[in-house]
Amino acid sequence: DARTLNKCPNSDSRDAAAMMLFLAFLLGAVRVEGFLQATRTPPPSAPASVATREAPLPELPTISPAEEAAATASPPPSTSLGALRFKRYAGLATSPLVPSLPRPALLDGSHAGDYGFDPLGFAKTPAELHTLMESEIRHCRLAMLCAAGWPLSELRPAFDGALLADGGRAPSVLNGHLFDSPSLLVVLAVFAEVAFRDLAAIRTPKQNTLYGHIHSRDYAEIADEWPWGVAGDLDFDPLGLYGIVANDAVGRKVMRDLEINHGRVAMLAVLAYVLLEATTGKPVVDLTPWLFANF
Repeated sequence: DARTLNKCPNSDSRDAAAMMLFLAFLLGAVRVEGFLQATRTPPPSAPASVATREAPLPELPTISPAEEAAATASPPPSTSLGALRFKRYAGLATSPLVPSLPRPALLDGSHAGDYGFDPLGFAKTPAELHTLMESEIRHCRLAMLCAAGWPLSELRPAFDGALLADGGRAPSVLNGHLFDSPSLLVVLAVFAEVAFRDLAAIRTPKQNTLYGHIHSRDYAEIADEWPWGVAGDLDFDPLGLYGIVANDAVGRKVMRDLEINHGRVAMLAVLAYVLLEATTGKPVVDLTPWLFANF
């Protein structure tokens, strides 16, 4: 509020606080209707009136034995697995996120984080869409780690601040000191660990991961058009939270929706860190003390 902003010691702090409040407003506007729609069941039909219940039933058309056998042998494919619905945007011509934009045909609401929004048309085939989803979830996870680690490195600097850039800022491309010793060693160690895990994940088929067989069952109805499994399944869940909290198809979809939405918010937060520190020359923890006063 206004009283909080007035407590900031200088104009840089007030500007930073205003920007952070604006970002908070954006975060509040993030739409999570995807997983809400996944758990929403159609409303029950209105009860029939007494006159309707007492009216005689019309005669049903007769079906030949051959037609009945064909219908029994080849039932029409459904578009849902329990309460989990696939292609829930198939009937929409515009994006659920931005109704003024057309909805790309590939973004039909079948996957986590899909809000029918791809204005530049990056994904043109299902294979390209899967590649982009894998890339995005990796960036989301790194951004969430960075969003927490960046201010912590400034609040509790290790090695007496030897790893920080000028002014006590976190090292980055714009802040500098990212590729200086000893920061370079830390950067190389982190990249080596991430690369090692990614190579191990690439070599492990999604069907052979910890939850691969469960995901295969969840997506059995669209397996022909989507044989890659769940994007971001790196066979890593040491605490078993995914299996405990998400104990059905809908729960797993909701968990993936939450993860990718939090990751997108984290990418915006890290971008704010970079711009604030590069333009003001001050650590973000000093620019927004009201966010980190308790640390």
